[in-house]
Amino acid sequence: MIDKLKYRVEEKIGCKITNRGDCQLLSNAILDVVGVDISYNTIRRLYDLAPRTKPNKRTLDALAMFIGYKNYVQFTQDYDIIGKQKSTSKIYKLIYAADKKQILTTIESIKNSQEDFAEFITLLIRELFHDKNYGLIDEIFKLNALQYQNFTYSELLHIGNCIGLIIRKQKFSDIRLINNTNFLHCVYLTFVDYSSLNGYYGQWANHIFKQKHNGEIRIFCSAIIELRKFLNKERINFHQEELIYSNQLNPILCSRLLSLTILKNNKINIDELLGNYFRAHSKKSNLTDFSFELFTTSILIKNVAIMAFLIEKLNFKIEYYYQKSHRNSYYLMCGFYYKLTNQKRKEKEYMSLFNLEECRYSYEEFITVFYLIYSFHNTTVEADKREFKERYFKAVKNLDYAYFNESFLMHYFEENTH
Repeated sequence: MIDKLKYRVEEKIGCKITNRGDCQLLSNAILDVVGVDISYNTIRRLYDLAPRTKPNKRTLDALAMFIGYKNYVQFTQDYDIIGKQKSTSKIYKLIYAADKKQILTTIESIKNSQEDFAEFITLLIRELFHDKNYGLIDEIFKLNALQYQNFTYSELLHIGNCIGLIIRKQKFSDIRLINNTNFLHCVYLTFVDYSSLNGYYGQWANHIFKQKHNGEIRIFCSAIIELRKFLNKERINFHQEELIYSNQLNPILCSRLLSLTILKNNKINIDELLGNYFRAHSKKSNLTDFSFELFTTSILIKNVAIMAFLIEKLNFKIEYYYQKSHRNSYYLMCGFYYKLTNQKRKEKEYMSLFNLEECRYSYEEFITVFYLIYSFHNTTVEADKREFKERYFKAVKNLDYAYFNESFLMHYFEENTH
């Protein structure tokens, strides 16, 4: 957002900020217009003409005021609204014109502009899905501009989650998209639909696994297939334990493979396994992504050893916005751990931090099952117990996993086997 602010400032002043003279010019202009003295050295650092430091609130507010806003916060809020309105209007015009060439050309031009490209693509693809124009979607995801390497992980999550909800609703099976490597990276691998492993998502995994996609896609689909087996109380056939130490795979995929290693062998030495795993990835500044799947897996199999290890190991620091959902799952795991170990004050503290609405969309229905189990056992009011029990049965019926049965609900907190 700071880069967008800098661009707008350059628009107003009528030139690019490329040297010391430009910085002095802008400094004087800001002083004249808003009466705030921002030194040219501060502007040099802001525009990467000197070693960069994080701009403070006073500088950002002054720049926002210079282009007509009350402060930087108002600029960010207004920019989001205006940007979405412009993108939506442009998309409607393109789709109304039904000119495929114009749509593809516009995508390339917007990629090279200052507009929010990820948001534009998300809105466009959603509209094309509504129109069931899968052929054009396939062509769009083959464009160089849509190469998944061009997006940050946060942008990929935004694209994947927004488009994934449409896919879940339509439950389509267009073979072109399932064979489109870029579509798989941008959508399928980011919207991991745990509510549909016995439905379209699992069917896609079977198909994709048989195709000649790159290694990470095949490994991902294999992991999905094996998790589905576990949830259906079938034997896991997982033999890729060494990949949990890979420095080439996505950290969350590493955590998914680690979870499968544990699900396959519930008698494994947890402290030794997790110790080796975290030592292998110890050079990473943030181990949150490498832990993500363990939060739900430990609840799924009621393994307090995993929970205890993670609570002791993790210094939960959020570096990226998407990790808020990771922290939310961590809070839920902590709440379960402290209930299982009868530490009521800690249990209450962490469950008050957990928010079901902050779960990632693709995990929400799955995690809701855990939340209903906790809620059922956390009340002594019979009417409430009946309500939570009914909601649990409805939720697990939709998921259709044999693992979630009545016994799992009724006896979850009665005994601890790990």
